Amino acid sequence: MFKFIIFLLCFLFSFSAITETVYKTTKPDGSVEFTDRESTDSEEVKVRKPTTYTAPRLPALDLPVKKLSPAFNYSLNITQPAEDSTIVGKHDVKVSIKISPNLNWNHQIRYQLGMKSIVSDKNTETFKNVNRGTHNLSVSIIDSDGELVSPVVSRTFHMKRFFKKPPAKPKVP
Repeated sequence: MFKFIIFLLCFLFSFSAITETVYKTTKPDGSVEFTDRESTDSEEVKVRKPTTYTAPRLPALDLPVKKLSPAFNYSLNITQPAEDSTIVGKHDVKVSIKISPNLNWNHQIRYQLGMKSIVSDKNTETFKNVNRGTHNLSVSIIDSDGELVSPVVSRTFHMKRFFKKPPAKPKVP
């Protein structure tokens, strides 16, 4: 049993050593091929370990917390766009929410997408001409002074638009 364990360990260590060896072969036409298999006309390439980075831990922020009025116990849910969804080929993003209970007469909904903000009392809004890429949408309810009266709900989505290259202009002799 002991010999079997030693054999197994030697086998595993030799396998990991093989996977780290890279060989370079230059073909007669000048092309270069890299492989993990040694041949008669190949030379071993030293592969250095990749550079890694460990981010430092950030200190905890002690931000002031505003107590929300218990009379306004709003429940917000973003129904559109879906979490981590990809919107393909469109320029506009329609945002829909569910809110419970109904809005108080002096409260409004704030939709925030990047630097764009829409404040309204409607459950559906549209952001026009949204750029390609990953976006973070947040929705909250504010009072007439612009102060939050609900938790902030956020959603991440992706815009994917295709760029169609214009046809090449014919060369004029």
